[in-house]
Amino acid sequence: MTPNNTPTGHPSDAATAGTPATGTSGGVQRSAIDRLPVIDVSPLLVPGDRAARERVGRQIRQACIDIGFFYISGHGFSEAEMHETLVQARRFFSLPLETKMQSTVTATSEKMGFLQVGGLNPAANTAKRPDLKERLFLPREPEAGDVPFAPAPWPSEEALPGFGVLMKNQIARKVLLARSLARGFALSLDLDETWFDDYYLRPGVVNALNYYPPAEPSAQGEPQWGFSPHTDYGSFTILLQDDHGGLQAQNSDGDWIDVPHIPGTFIVNVGDLLERWTNNFYVSTLHRAINLKHAARISNSFFVYPDPASEIRCLDTCQSPENPSLFEPVNSGAYIESLFSQVFRTGSAARSERTASRVGQTGY
Repeated sequence: MTPNNTPTGHPSDAATAGTPATGTSGGVQRSAIDRLPVIDVSPLLVPGDRAARERVGRQIRQACIDIGFFYISGHGFSEAEMHETLVQARRFFSLPLETKMQSTVTATSEKMGFLQVGGLNPAANTAKRPDLKERLFLPREPEAGDVPFAPAPWPSEEALPGFGVLMKNQIARKVLLARSLARGFALSLDLDETWFDDYYLRPGVVNALNYYPPAEPSAQGEPQWGFSPHTDYGSFTILLQDDHGGLQAQNSDGDWIDVPHIPGTFIVNVGDLLERWTNNFYVSTLHRAINLKHAARISNSFFVYPDPASEIRCLDTCQSPENPSLFEPVNSGAYIESLFSQVFRTGSAARSERTASRVGQTGY
């Protein structure tokens, strides 16, 4: 699937004038920021004020050029709702392991369900220490026109009363938020704001609840990652984290900066497919997480990627004879599947060939 849209504007030619350049990539000037901007995205959620939406687009553009990470406010979720999401996640991860395993990932669940530390088969995963986290992967509910997909092994109502109703409602609302953010990304690239609409009419969505156990000293003296350095695989991620801290992103100078909890905000970050779409104009940012507290850490990663049937190829406005495409076209669903297969096999963050090379340069 490739929507019949004609892009306008020339992001590859943008000089990002006035931006103090302390890092560069592909001729693009990037600032080595030490804290993430907070962007009020409320104009994207309501029709009317075109100038306000374009202002949001410009803010997204600058954040994506500099680091590919930013906070969002004005997203339509109350702090109470966000807090309840984390409470419900803690309820699930507090269940006995045998109960959680009833919702485990299976060959027929299309990579949805519970994943214990070490992956699907921890006993066979002895090549390296896995990331220290448990995860529960949940899908969106089917919509009209969807290709049928396998039902996820949700926790039973008996085991977790009210869990399914709340999470399904939150996921449905985050799908709407993701569609609005996609318009913000279009505006940020000087495209018509509806340019990505067809790609997210039936989006790929993975809602991952993440549990990081309390910190324990490492016998090897090495960091025990909750999430080892990686990039995300889709177009963008909407992240909710608790107030324990531990998340870091790498800026354009290669320094790791803290991404602390800011009440009432989500964190949005660029993924591999948006990097490929924009020919590295927006970079899929390396990030990592480690729990240094003596209490469990909880987060909720909402991974968004285009309709799995769609082809992702470099935007015409992000390439030229002097700036040829760096990436071959890929199928959205196949790209995501290849990386998630690594996650389930190893219990650690998956890495594309490009990401593995970048991680290697950091010494991890």
